Amino acid sequence: MKPLRIGIIGCGWIAQTAHIPAYIENPKSRLVAICDDNKERLDEFARKYKIQNTFSDYQELLQSNSVDAVSICTPTAMHSKVAVESAKNGVHVLCEKPLASNLEEAGRIVQALSQNRIKFMVGFNYRFLPNHIMAKKFVDAGKIGKPLLIRGIVVAPGPYRADIDERDYLHEAKKRMGAFFDLGSHLVDLFVWMMGKPSEVYATFSSRINHTDIDDSATALIRFESNVLGNVTVSWVNLPDYQSASDSRMIEIVGTGGKIDSEFLGPSLYFYGSNSISSKIRGKVKITPDKFNPKVPDEALKWSYKKEIDCFLESIVQDKKPPITLEHALLVLKVVLAAYDSAKHKSAVRMV
Repeated sequence: MKPLRIGIIGCGWIAQTAHIPAYIENPKSRLVAICDDNKERLDEFARKYKIQNTFSDYQELLQSNSVDAVSICTPTAMHSKVAVESAKNGVHVLCEKPLASNLEEAGRIVQALSQNRIKFMVGFNYRFLPNHIMAKKFVDAGKIGKPLLIRGIVVAPGPYRADIDERDYLHEAKKRMGAFFDLGSHLVDLFVWMMGKPSEVYATFSSRINHTDIDDSATALIRFESNVLGNVTVSWVNLPDYQSASDSRMIEIVGTGGKIDSEFLGPSLYFYGSNSISSKIRGKVKITPDKFNPKVPDEALKWSYKKEIDCFLESIVQDKKPPITLEHALLVLKVVLAAYDSAKHKSAVRMV
């Protein structure tokens, strides 16, 4: 079978660091088109990757009949418009998280997908890290007994990256829609994947940017139908030393018979089980499912994007359901929006 023809819509940071390299390296795909409204950036990448098909308008790309699938790497507010047009043109979609800005936009995507047969997947790449996969398997197998608590914390630069000019902080923050949209959606994805359907959300947010309601620190308490309690805490902070934030990028799962600490960026997890012989001898055991180089902190993260994109391509080639369904992505969005609603009204929000 010929490689799938791929287009990238939006050539910002996530496209540059994750999507473009992963498609180029994958034998199932051939990057043939890029789209961005920044002509200087568009021309730069066209030269760098020898791409002849360049577009400043995503509709022109989708109507050009030059691609089989696209990655939507635009700001969140554009996701629904691009996804709907892609579906109408019969183009498969990998959409960066989250699904959309609000439920109305998400509804348009749902309707478009119901009327057009394409593969659609939202890019929750952390789902593909082997340590998180192992953590879920341990939970499902009862290795820590009945789950009681799941807690996740992520500290990351967000719009405070060193390469973003101070004058552009607020613009970049608005594109990301806040730290809970940006970082919290990843944790919510993992929590729902591991613990099932949430029933209630209570959240509180803060911002150090004056005169804005965009959160750059947030915490949310999530009760699941299984009665597990979850806590999501995120913050946009640029700590230049990677190791200084290593303890602030962790998912902790506590059960009646043990505990798991899974590194958010990978590659390892720490396991203790009251019925585990290894735990009785050694205490908490460190497990690295795949032998990534610990001296290269983002090696596992880069691998997760490659695996995500390979699974998306595989769903097209084999005509099977993508591993991250539309229904799941919609539920994650509902939880994220419930957190914002809770923070605004200072009260718990029931999930319906």
